[in-house]
Amino acid sequence: MNVRVIALLTALPGLLVPAAAQQKMELWYWHHSYLTSTAAVQYSENLIDQAAAAGYTGLALWDTSVNALNLPGWPTQNVTYLQQVIEYANAKGLKVMPLVAPYGHSNDALRRNPNWAEGQRVTGTQFKVDAAGQTLQVMNSFPGLVNGGFESGATGWFAYGDPGTVLDTSVSHTGLASGLISGALNPSGNARFFQQLNVIPWRQYHLRMYIKTQNFAGFSQIQIFDSANWAINKIDHPFNLPANQDWTQVDVTFNSGASSTLYLLMGVWGGNSGNAWFDDISLEETALVYVLRRAGTPLKIYDPNNPATIYSEGADYNPISDPKFATNPTFDNDNWHTPMTVTLPSGTRLRPGQIVAMEHYAVQPIYNEAVGMCLTDAGVQGWMSDNAKAVAAVFPPSGGYFFGHDEMRHMNSCASCKAKGMTAGQLLAWSVGQTIGVFNTVSPGAPIYIWSDMFDPYHNAHDNFYFVEGDIAGSWQGLPANVAVMNWNLNNLKNSATWFSGTDPKQPVPHKQIIAGFYDGGNAAALAQTELSQVSGVPGIAGMMYTTWRDDYSQLQGFA
Repeated sequence: MNVRVIALLTALPGLLVPAAAQQKMELWYWHHSYLTSTAAVQYSENLIDQAAAAGYTGLALWDTSVNALNLPGWPTQNVTYLQQVIEYANAKGLKVMPLVAPYGHSNDALRRNPNWAEGQRVTGTQFKVDAAGQTLQVMNSFPGLVNGGFESGATGWFAYGDPGTVLDTSVSHTGLASGLISGALNPSGNARFFQQLNVIPWRQYHLRMYIKTQNFAGFSQIQIFDSANWAINKIDHPFNLPANQDWTQVDVTFNSGASSTLYLLMGVWGGNSGNAWFDDISLEETALVYVLRRAGTPLKIYDPNNPATIYSEGADYNPISDPKFATNPTFDNDNWHTPMTVTLPSGTRLRPGQIVAMEHYAVQPIYNEAVGMCLTDAGVQGWMSDNAKAVAAVFPPSGGYFFGHDEMRHMNSCASCKAKGMTAGQLLAWSVGQTIGVFNTVSPGAPIYIWSDMFDPYHNAHDNFYFVEGDIAGSWQGLPANVAVMNWNLNNLKNSATWFSGTDPKQPVPHKQIIAGFYDGGNAAALAQTELSQVSGVPGIAGMMYTTWRDDYSQLQGFA
C-alpha cells in the first residue's frame, strides 16, 4: 500500500478515514492493452511491476480482448495470455478489474453486429422510381446553399462577423474564389463561416466541402445546431487538418432531428496560424447512410398520398441494408459513404415515375469511437449475458467489474427504446439495473464500479447531451449504494463528489468514490494533490486512479 496516498487522504479534513480502514484505501491505474501476443503480455507485466513498486493496489483493464471472450473462434491462446497477466498482477498484490458493458464506446460489440447500434429515425424521405422502373432515387428537398462556391463575393458566409474569414480571389478549388481563414488576420480568435439552413425535421443530410491548407495549425471543426436552442447540437465534427494539404474533399452526415432551422458554423475555434481555404460547399438530402436493420429499427416504404398503402420488402423492393456493414462495421473513420441504391424486383407494384416515402433508422456517426449500442435490443442483451459468463470464467470476482456507461452520446432514439415510455434518464437507470443483474448472476457479490459522468448533473446527466433524445436527469436513481463511482469530473470535482456522497437531498444515496485523476493533464503529483484537496470534507472518498488515455505511464510513480 502506498503510504503517500494514505497520508494525503487522511490529512484532508472531513475525509473521516479511521485507522482501521487506512489499509483499505484504493490506488488504481488505468491499464490499456491488447493481450493477443507474448510481446503484449511482457509489456503488461513490466507495467504491473512499475505499479506494484509504486504501491498501486489494482489495475482497471481496458482491453478489447475482454469483449471478445465470447466471440466464436476467439483463440484459446489469447485467453491464456489474459489469464497469465491476471495471475501475474495478483501475485504482485494487485487486483484486476475488467472494463465491461461497453455502452458508451461500443465498437467492440458493434463489430459483432453493427445493427445493434442506437439509431435516429429518418421519416418521410421521398424517392422516385427511375424511368426504367428498376431503382429508387432519393429526391433532394434541400434547395441548395447560398453561394456555396464563393463566386458571388461575400454573400452568404460572413454574417457571423468573425475576423480572419475573408474572400480570396487568388486561390480556388473551382471557379475564381474561395473562403479563406487567415491566421495573420486573427491569430487568437475564432474564425468561422456561417450560414442558416432551412431543413425538414427528421431527415438525413450530406454536407460536402473542399479544404486546402498552408502552414496551418489550430483547432478546426464543423458545428450544426438548432437556431432557437444552441444546446441542441446536430453535429460536432473535428477536421483534424494537417499543416499542408492540397484541395481535399470532406464529407459529413447529420440528422436534422426535430429542428426546421439550423445554423452551420465551420472553421477555427481559438485562433490559428497559417491559412485554410474552403470551397465548393454543398448540402443535399440523403438517406440510408448507416441504415439499421433490427426489430427496434423498422423500415417502411409507403405511398405518401395514401400512407395506408405499404409496399413489401422482397416483393416490391429488394432487401435493404448498408453494404458497409459487411466490410468495415465501425463508424469512427467514416462519417459519410455513398448509400446503397434500392433496386426493384421484376414483380414490383411500383411504376416508373412513381413517388414513394420511406421511414427508417440510421446511425449518426461520431468521432473517437463514440457510437453507442442500443439499451433495449434483445441481441445486445444476449451478447451482454454471454460476455459476462465468459468474463466471470477468467477474472477472479474479488477484482470487481468496471461498467462502461460513459460518454453515452446515442440513447433513447430507436423504436424499442421509445416503446419503454421512459425519459432518457429513466431508461439509463433501467439499463444499469439490468446490467447489474447480469453480473450479479455470474459473480454474486463482486464489487461493481461505474464511470461518474452519465449520472452526474454537473457533467453529462442533463438535457441536450449530443444525440440523446430527452433529459438524462434521474439516471442516478439506477445506482444502488453498493456501486462505487469512478469520478472523473475534474473540472467540477467538489460539486460532483458531494453529489455522489449522499449529502445532497436530490441524490441521498451514498457511494464510495474513486477519483479518476491525472487525465494526461500535466504534473501528475501536483494534480493528485489538487484533486484530493478539492474533495476535502466530502465523505466516502476511498482512493484514486491514475487515468491516461494516451498510454502515458511515465508519471505512474509520481501520481502515487
